[in-house]
Amino acid sequence: MRKSGLNLSGIKENNRALILQMICTAGQITRSELAARSKLSQMTVTNIVNEFLSKNLIEELPPEEHLKLPGRTPMVLRVCAHAPVILGVFISRCWIYGTIGDFSMHLLDREEVALGEVESEQTVLEKLRRLVQTLIARCERTICGIGVATVGAVNPERGSIAYITSFYGIEKLPVADFLRRHFPYPVYVANDMQAAGLCELYFGVGREEDDFLYVGITNGVGAALISNRELFESHGEMGHMSINCNGPQCTCGNNGCLELYVSTPHILQRIREDCGVQLSTMQQAVALAMDDRTAYTTLYNALRRLGYGINNYLNLINVPTVVLGHDAFFLPDELIASMQGHIESTGIAVHLMDRELRILRSTFEDIAPLYGSLCVFLQRIFRGDYPIDELLLSIGQGMKRSDPLTAVIQ
Repeated sequence: MRKSGLNLSGIKENNRALILQMICTAGQITRSELAARSKLSQMTVTNIVNEFLSKNLIEELPPEEHLKLPGRTPMVLRVCAHAPVILGVFISRCWIYGTIGDFSMHLLDREEVALGEVESEQTVLEKLRRLVQTLIARCERTICGIGVATVGAVNPERGSIAYITSFYGIEKLPVADFLRRHFPYPVYVANDMQAAGLCELYFGVGREEDDFLYVGITNGVGAALISNRELFESHGEMGHMSINCNGPQCTCGNNGCLELYVSTPHILQRIREDCGVQLSTMQQAVALAMDDRTAYTTLYNALRRLGYGINNYLNLINVPTVVLGHDAFFLPDELIASMQGHIESTGIAVHLMDRELRILRSTFEDIAPLYGSLCVFLQRIFRGDYPIDELLLSIGQGMKRSDPLTAVIQ
């Protein structure tokens, strides 16, 4: 949310960012649709579009599919096939994933590296550097920046992991400072739940919903709140919401935290104890639960507790849509429906909503954080925080193969 007004140059930058966002997130869109949705004049839209066309940021062409109607077929706008791209990184607890993607969420390349049983700050950062360097070396297009989604509580101003538990004894990690020392690109960092929420806002559920709650299950449980089409910039540590004050002690120091009952490791451990079966992924747990009554009961109990956590959130924020992502994407329909029914029967906020509660799966399945890493950078552009002129300048300069980058890598 802006804390000050906009002068004329600020209004221009805001309008350009809005038009670019609409083109990127629509896939393809006409000039008249841009004017109608943005509520800007046709002249303003035309001036912005012509500037983007002249800089090869977008392109105009006949639609791939259109009705054969009398009259002129409207041309559509989309991101240019040679426009700059973003390098995205997702730091999980066991892997570092990387990708190159364009402004419309098309992944052009992927790479990953495993984290071992023993790591240190230095080894994690070195693996991060090598992964980024590998993706840059393979990319043929201009890279305009790096977006990072990561586990842990993030300080977005510093671009660092401010605090993380159960991560090789590491509690803090200066991600942005490290990457900026090695690569000549702007770097932005966000928590992986917030990154996934941004991805849903721009390219998923947010195309229809202005307000929703993203909930992800991994080694913990996290959440991201979208309100009035803005990411509510809280830490979203839903997993450390206590649902049992007399429960076991969590690594955070609290008792009975939600993630002690609902996280992926906990669910797999309970199935191992209850069924004598060793599993390694949530997908395997769900598959077993569909054939094994004991495993089904274990999963049912976990989702009942997840419902308590979601219900607590909804009683505070009152949004009508919940999106399940990360490993929660794999939860079976019948158990999601059961959890929703329990929330509807016990939640106070549900009675205050102007429509029925919906619980949906993520548009981006279990890899929303990787897509979201691209949106961590895109958010700065779409909000007008990253100057469009800098973006257009990067096209002309062709930063990808510049001498400064080669010198830094060497």
